[in-house]
Amino acid sequence: MHLNVVKMRKHKTIAVDFDGTLSFGRWPEVGEPNTELISFLKRWSNKGNKLILWTCRTGQALEKAVKWCEQQGVFFDAINDNLQEYIELYGSNS
Repeated sequence: MHLNVVKMRKHKTIAVDFDGTLSFGRWPEVGEPNTELISFLKRWSNKGNKLILWTCRTGQALEKAVKWCEQQGVFFDAINDNLQEYIELYGSNS
């Protein structure tokens, strides 16, 4: 079995939306945090699992969302993209 496949089986990945999911605000504003989800994602990540921010936000609106997430203690392994290990494993970024 390919080493990357074995390595990836040690963790799971969640892609999470921002507007109306992590934040209860409405685009382009940032609202109150979904504290229950944020707590779950922190525990998930602390166990070695991976997080992807998957949002339609771009530019300054995306930067604002990422900064807001970091202030909440949520850090992502990828933003609007696949994890690098999946790209390497499958030879593309579909």
